[in-house]
Amino acid sequence: MDTNQKKDLLFVEDPKSTFNANTTLLEELFNRVDRVSYYDEALHLFDTHNYDMVLYDISMHPEKIKFIKQIQKKKSMQPIFTLLEESSEDLAFGLSQLGVNVLVINPTQFDEALQSIAMFNPQTGDID
Repeated sequence: MDTNQKKDLLFVEDPKSTFNANTTLLEELFNRVDRVSYYDEALHLFDTHNYDMVLYDISMHPEKIKFIKQIQKKKSMQPIFTLLEESSEDLAFGLSQLGVNVLVINPTQFDEALQSIAMFNPQTGDID
C-alpha cells in the first residue's frame, strides 16, 4: 500500500477484549495509529488530531454507545467502525442505525477486518 494512501486511525480498544490488537498489522496498514483505552483520552485525541476514521472495540462494553454519539456531535461525517463479537450481534442493527460501520467478527478474523477497514475510502464511503 502506498504511504500517501494510508489513513490516520484512532483505535479505542478494550484491554479485556478477545480481539488480538497487539498485531503489527495496524502499523503496516495505517499511516498513524493512536491507541487508547479510555474514552476521555480518546475524545481529547479526537479534538486535537484529524483522523480519517475511528475504530471502536465495543465488544466488551456495548453500553458505551454514548462515546459514538459524542464523536458524531463533534464531527457528524466521521467514519466510525465498531468491532462486535458474534455473541453481541444483536447490537449491530442499532449501531448501523446510528451510521456506524459495524463488523461482527470472531477473534480470529481481526486481521482480516483491519484490512477491510484500511481499504475504506472516507470520501466515497466505499471499499477501494
